[in-house]
Amino acid sequence: MRPALVTAGATRNPVDAIRYLSAHATGTTGVRLAAALAARFDTRLLGSAEACLRARLQAPEVEAIEYVGTRDLMAQMERALRARPGGILVHSAAVGDYEMASQTTKIPSGQPELLLRLTPGPKIVDHVRSWDPTVFLVSFKAGSPEWGQDRLEEVARAQLVRTRSDLVFANRIGALDSTCLLLTPSETVGFRSREDALLALLERLAALTPE
Repeated sequence: MRPALVTAGATRNPVDAIRYLSAHATGTTGVRLAAALAARFDTRLLGSAEACLRARLQAPEVEAIEYVGTRDLMAQMERALRARPGGILVHSAAVGDYEMASQTTKIPSGQPELLLRLTPGPKIVDHVRSWDPTVFLVSFKAGSPEWGQDRLEEVARAQLVRTRSDLVFANRIGALDSTCLLLTPSETVGFRSREDALLALLERLAALTPE
């Protein structure tokens, strides 16, 4: 059976021993997609703690493996794709763009001001093709709330070209129920709701050969 890997939830990049940087992403979409793919593919999920808990409750047939920060997720994705090439990757996780040098102690509380020095983290999706050139890659792009459809399409298509994705699912942060886009190298299809776009994505994935 053809393998499928779904990433879900948000990374937690450490600030100190107890604090971290993260995003508002529950992993609901990734868990839903993994559960649907499990009917046709040998599906595994790499998820945040919240996403893995959701998967174990809602999709116990899917093996759920937890990640923490961006670099942990990147390492686990590389191992998974190299071990099971030729499959499907749905990379829906909200990956942190920035990180800071690891601190093993707690930053003292009560300071009048605290400045954090952040540096760009790795763009995981840019590395996928070097791990498995044959994977069917679905990447996600979250645009800014003020973007119009043309700007969202422009940025999503740039991601499709840069990452050599087979599909890009694009929507705007804070406007999940507005227009969503599915982009391939040859077309852009718009949907009036995220629900319609997700159903169309699942139809396209279900049409892929399971072998």
